[in-house]
Amino acid sequence: MSVLLAEDLPGLLGLHEFDAQTIALAQEVEQPVHLVSRLLSGEHFSSAVTFLAHSFKKDIAITWGYSCLGDLPVTWSQQELKVLGRIESWLHEPSEEGRRQHGSDLHALGIMSPAAWLGQAVFWSSGSITPEGTPDVSAGPGLFGQAVAGAVQLAGLVNDARHADELFPRFISIGIEMMERKVRLSSSAGA
Repeated sequence: MSVLLAEDLPGLLGLHEFDAQTIALAQEVEQPVHLVSRLLSGEHFSSAVTFLAHSFKKDIAITWGYSCLGDLPVTWSQQELKVLGRIESWLHEPSEEGRRQHGSDLHALGIMSPAAWLGQAVFWSSGSITPEGTPDVSAGPGLFGQAVAGAVQLAGLVNDARHADELFPRFISIGIEMMERKVRLSSSAGA
């Protein structure tokens, strides 16, 4: 089973309007994991985070974001801990009720909370974003990826960005490992 929304690099590049650096490096490689590795080695951290957030399937992207947030040298507020706990529960047992619980995270925690943005990604992952009992409206196709990318970007800048040079490579490496694990699993399944 693939962890990516498309199997090839051109398919993934068509999912979002990526920056010029990502597009340029994509011309030099054939595989998505190689692009992310090149972005990492060139220290194009924001580009790598954005590519991963928009390329992973939604549950994988949230798992990646949750893994990144769990690796932070930060003390979470009680509200943020509750949101992170609900995200973990949703990852183990996705439900419409669990998804809807995240509809107010961003408002409650504020736009500077990585946990709030990851909760918003859960809310935007499927279903309607309007209140229950009103006509259904889905989140735009790019909103989900933007929320995951925002959560991971903010996570790398915690504590006044004192750890950014350590955190972003670690986060991106987690994403690469998730991509490679898929490659190993699918190649060994055919053996």
